[in-house]
Parts: sequence; structure tokens; C-alpha cells
Amino acid sequence: MCTTINERIREIANKLCDRNISELARTTGVNQPALRDIVGVKQRKPGFDIIYKISVCTTLNINCNWLIKGLGHMQMHTADTLHNTPHKELSTSTIPVYDIYAAGSLQGLLNSDKKRIIGEIIVLNAPHCDGAIQVRDNGMYPLIKGSNVAAYKQLHSIDGLIEGEVYIIDYYIYGENIHLIRLVKWEEKNVTLRLIPYNSTEHYQDMIIPVSAIRAIAHIKAVVSNEMMI
Repeated sequence: MCTTINERIREIANKLCDRNISELARTTGVNQPALRDIVGVKQRKPGFDIIYKISVCTTLNINCNWLIKGLGHMQMHTADTLHNTPHKELSTSTIPVYDIYAAGSLQGLLNSDKKRIIGEIIVLNAPHCDGAIQVRDNGMYPLIKGSNVAAYKQLHSIDGLIEGEVYIIDYYIYGENIHLIRLVKWEEKNVTLRLIPYNSTEHYQDMIIPVSAIRAIAHIKAVVSNEMMI
């Protein structure tokens, strides 16, 4: 079901702040009356400053793509913050961080038996991941920063692609091998994909590529800061 950004902000208060707008205001540093105008009867549209404060709040760990567009899940998986119900048993996953640049490409990394490990990250309650890489692309900033580490799970068939989720895409086009981290949607089902950057500056634009150009693809499952790598 499609929701408005006002409804999604109300959902954040309901699920992460015990239905307390005052607590959401305190946690994010947003003016409380302004929040009440957004989620209350007035239904005022939130300005950039409010959206920014909510999206960068590490306590809430909100998925910017969900907040703004309603795509994906409410929260990002990270090693920094967790929101678990009381008494839930936590599991720990150690994920190796591989050197994708030594492998030359995502395809080379996934197909290699001798991956160069440059570190590891430990993520509580992480979904199953095949590995992680250091991000050097700012196309998804500030959702994913160029200094982050992104954990991934290989997608073995394009049929398993989930629209609106973020992927590492390795493709060959116009004589060049390219790998990017982008939000992915179908342009034409099973024929072409639209690769969408979150960074809206002129340096990053939507791209449409044929499915036949894809050499490898992996679903981003968790993102952590580079400082969390050991």
C-alpha cells in the first residue's frame, strides 16, 4: 500500500518511539510543533531540514529511500544501531570484506576462489551475506557514503530482483566494464533496467541498461561505516 511521507513519519513515531511524537522530536532534534503539524490534522509537508534530521539520526537508523519514496524497509541494517524487541536473542555475523578492485570487477570477485580479504565487519542480526566491499562511489550519497562498507548477497538470477532495492551491478556496455551501486527498477520487464542514483547532483544521472549487459549483480544487505571494519 502506498503511503505519504506524513504517514511514514507517523509510522516512525509509532514503531520506534512508542507512539510518542515528543520522543521523536527529542531523538531527531526536530521542533515538536512542526512534527505535530506534519502528522496531525494539518498534514503539512515536511521541509528538507526535517527530512534531513530524521534521515541522519543514527538512533533511528532510517532508510532514506523508504522515508522519501516509500521504497524498501523502514530501517537500514547497520552495525551501529539495533532496534530489537525486549528479550530477543541476538546473533552475530562476521562478514569478510573483499578487495573488489584487486579482483577487477564484481564478476571477478564472485567467481574467484582466491579472494583478497582486507578486513571484516561484525554485524548483529545481519541477514545472510556472501561478503562485503568498500564503497568508493558517491552515487547513493547520503544513503550510502563513499567511505562505507557494503555487505552483499549474490543474485544468481535476475528473476529474483526486488524493485526499489539497492544493488551492486556489474555490466559491460560500449566496450567498458562498469560496476556501480544503485537503486534498481525495471524499465521494461526482463529487457532493460533503470539504475537510479540517490545523489541528485548533475554528476549522477539515471541510466538504462539492457539486462543482457549485466555480468553480475548482488543485493546490498547491510551498510556500515568504514571505522567498523577490523
